[in-house]
Amino acid sequence: MDDIQGKVFNDFKVPSTSDGSYRGKMKIVKEQKEHFNMKLKEKLAEVNQRLKESKTKVAIEISLGSIQLRATLPLKPEDVSKNGKQTKQYKISLGIPANFDGLKTAEEEAYELGKLIARKTFVWNDKYLGIQASSKNKITYNEFYKTLEKRYFSTRKRTIKSEHTFMIVKRFFKRYFLKDSIISAETMTDIVKDIPLATIRNKVISLCSFICEELGIEVNLNNLKLEYKLKERSVPCDREIVESIDLFRIRYSNHMVKTRANRDNWIVYKQIYGLMATYGLRPREVINKPDLDWLVSKENIHNTFKVHDDNKTGSREVFPFVPEWIDLFDLKSQVQVKYLKEFAESWNDVNQLESRIVKIAANFRRAGIKFKPYDLRHACAIRAHLQKVPIKAAADNLGHTVEIHTKTYQKWFSLENRRIAFDTAFEKEKENEELKAEIVALNKKIFELETELATLKKI
Repeated sequence: MDDIQGKVFNDFKVPSTSDGSYRGKMKIVKEQKEHFNMKLKEKLAEVNQRLKESKTKVAIEISLGSIQLRATLPLKPEDVSKNGKQTKQYKISLGIPANFDGLKTAEEEAYELGKLIARKTFVWNDKYLGIQASSKNKITYNEFYKTLEKRYFSTRKRTIKSEHTFMIVKRFFKRYFLKDSIISAETMTDIVKDIPLATIRNKVISLCSFICEELGIEVNLNNLKLEYKLKERSVPCDREIVESIDLFRIRYSNHMVKTRANRDNWIVYKQIYGLMATYGLRPREVINKPDLDWLVSKENIHNTFKVHDDNKTGSREVFPFVPEWIDLFDLKSQVQVKYLKEFAESWNDVNQLESRIVKIAANFRRAGIKFKPYDLRHACAIRAHLQKVPIKAAADNLGHTVEIHTKTYQKWFSLENRRIAFDTAFEKEKENEELKAEIVALNKKIFELETELATLKKI
């Protein structure tokens, strides 16, 4: 099989999407699955051609996520042929999963069955009656966990994004599924029902779907999904954002930080904070292959930030939501950029990347900042609304869909932000009224001057 299992995605480019929602992720999963199935069908055709050329009277089929052997065999015990013949075409399921390793196993089984047919020594036993296959699929969650990584990446391309997703899958499996009970529709239903939180329950249901697909278990748990209830967020205003950035320096300059090297760590967190606040970036986007050379380039006349393709919603070029903060936060400072570059290059795998992201949030807390890193992104979404930036432009800049922008981010539009919006509108109305009054006064003055000029001309 030439280790095609590891090469199947070599020519597959993971599609970019600005939709980080479940629907957006499913689009990527769907395209990967279509690519995988296409390659599997190509390899299946090759295997069947080899069987045909070797005059093996067995063919291989794929159905409902498993591989079956098809052959004309003696009648099963208690089976009757309608045409009176003593043979009949059967599809035999041996519990082989529909992947490249499974196809290799199925080819070996096809040759073995072909020999029995040719020698006329075939008999129906537990193996060919499917009894062994049924028993084989009755595995425990602990047993399944041992093959989890191999199963997961058998139909997905390994990237930073997919490895990060798998890390979450693995974490959820260890927490909710790692037990000695047999995998079944009933045990999965019990596991799901015991989870009260919507966000966790719905992720566990997605994991159940993956397990069911791998083992050919039929169960629909979507009716057990819960609606998400968004938590209240304390989205910082511009004044809070500007005042809080200096807390990193204050914290790292105090007597609790022993070494000089650690004392200078505030520089990298200040830079990360400033970029997130100015561009509305996700924490991951700041440290996952950022194009910092472009940020400081003289060609970058619009002061944009380039997000690398290997992030949640692919690559994009981001305009600053608050251009004046670039200078205020000194974002193009050689020292700050150097520190961030070292920080962004200090990880080698997805676990280390995740560790750096956790570190960012931890340093917000240690510095005494009263909001979370992601709140800087929410602030940009709200600010764009207040500034009347078109929704599509704001959504594209933030790297998500218009639907996500309107359905999710606008929910953080607090009473205070509504007050600002109304005050701004009223201020504008007041300004318009003052301009109208000024125009009337100027017109009156012009009329008086014209009258005076006309009088002078008569003299």
